[in-house]
Amino acid sequence: MQISSLSSHIPMPAAGVSPKSGGNFASLIAQYTQQVNHDVKHASQGATALAAGHGGDTTETLLAVQKAGLSFQLMLATRNKLVDAYREVSRMQV
Repeated sequence: MQISSLSSHIPMPAAGVSPKSGGNFASLIAQYTQQVNHDVKHASQGATALAAGHGGDTTETLLAVQKAGLSFQLMLATRNKLVDAYREVSRMQV
């Protein structure tokens, strides 16, 4: 079983892109959303194959399901924080 570091799953901005350039945050969110989607699909395929009896490693399948669940929970928590921040800013009086 191979365990990769957490930093390999956190999307980082491309080299040479400054944080102030337009669209960087949106591309970072899109990249992370695609990674979460990939994790969920991979876990689903592994669970389906395991349930159908097509072989596969039980441990790796369970780890993939847990990883997909945690990734999705992190994405939802991030979305909720962003929505809360938007609501807070929209309530500010100028």
